[in-house]
Amino acid sequence: MANAYLIQSEPQGDKAASFAHAREIVLRESPEPGSLLVFPEMFATGFLTRPEESLAEAIEPESPTVRFLQALADETDSLVLGGGIEKFSHGDFRFRNWTGIFEPGHSLPEKIYRKRHPFADEQKSFAPGTSAILFKWKDFTVSPSICFDLRFPEDFRETRRQGANLFCIQAEWPRERTMHFETLLRARSIENQCYTIAAARSGKNFANSCAFGPNGEEILKGSSEEGVFRISLRAEEVAFARKNFPLPEF
Repeated sequence: MANAYLIQSEPQGDKAASFAHAREIVLRESPEPGSLLVFPEMFATGFLTRPEESLAEAIEPESPTVRFLQALADETDSLVLGGGIEKFSHGDFRFRNWTGIFEPGHSLPEKIYRKRHPFADEQKSFAPGTSAILFKWKDFTVSPSICFDLRFPEDFRETRRQGANLFCIQAEWPRERTMHFETLLRARSIENQCYTIAAARSGKNFANSCAFGPNGEEILKGSSEEGVFRISLRAEEVAFARKNFPLPEF
């Protein structure tokens, strides 16, 4: 069994305050060592399509977001999935929307994923990522993605072919499209026979964190309140689902 914690947090006005607040609510939950901690999209600033240049950071050891996430991985002895706004310069693009997997005892994320499908005005200044990533956690092969990526099933099928059995989505999804969010998450689980877990921003204007099992069964539906939701996952449930109902070759 493996424990994942979905951190449904609220940005606090500036990054330093957001980091301190996020640390407080995570440590209050006392995550079990070896767990996976998943933050929402752009957890320290909230989702921004045209951010100020000062909010963007290079992905390097002394950058505030990297330093915070790495310190949290060390303090909790767990893997931490989180990111924010990356400095970037290529043509009209000035940013990238990124997340990384942070392991205890390191100084940089082991792997970095950049949102492949920027949303609406985000497309004007955020360069799209070009590839998926996978990382190992206990008995899982994990594929992370960010918010609007959820609407592109071919990306999930790609990582399923590469061995993914757990999808992690980080989001700030509007409440008026909650039905879309939950339906798409469930669909990604059913069509790939994977766990699909989603960490979302807290608040009345946003869809809530939730999770689905490899048969599409709902295993978590969070409230709009800020908090940390714990989910226990079993890789053998994925193996059983795939054996019990074999799908055509991927």
